[in-house]
Amino acid sequence: MKVEVILDANSKEPHIVVYTDEITDEIQQILDSLSNRPIDKLIGIKDKKIFLLKPEEIYCFYSENQKVFAKTDTHSLCVKQKLYELEEKLKGTSFVRISNSCIVNISKINNLELSYSGTIQINFKNNDKEFVSRRYVSKIKKYLGI
Repeated sequence: MKVEVILDANSKEPHIVVYTDEITDEIQQILDSLSNRPIDKLIGIKDKKIFLLKPEEIYCFYSENQKVFAKTDTHSLCVKQKLYELEEKLKGTSFVRISNSCIVNISKINNLELSYSGTIQINFKNNDKEFVSRRYVSKIKKYLGI
């Protein structure tokens, strides 16, 4: 693979062009890594106020009544992204999907309670609780190395 970087003082933002005869797995991986930059700030809205949120402040994202919310220590704020968009943007970070309606921040978990029936209850550091749906139990166990 040939890589070329051109420094141009007149360029206002980076511009990337990929020349290829076919989209291989390697090319697709490069395109994905370029287009899926990690989220550094999110916009949350509550009571006609706009809050700037950092991902590390967020305990979880959840959907309720066709809206998506970000839960922090003090608020539940409405965000404009859909859960699947957040899941894609947060891939490779401390966020993992635990159900069709919830994505949690693993770094905000206090402990997990495993039941004999195979379900998992997540207890957060702020004493909130969420449940891992059966469909996602193997995914979270794999993520945590259990």
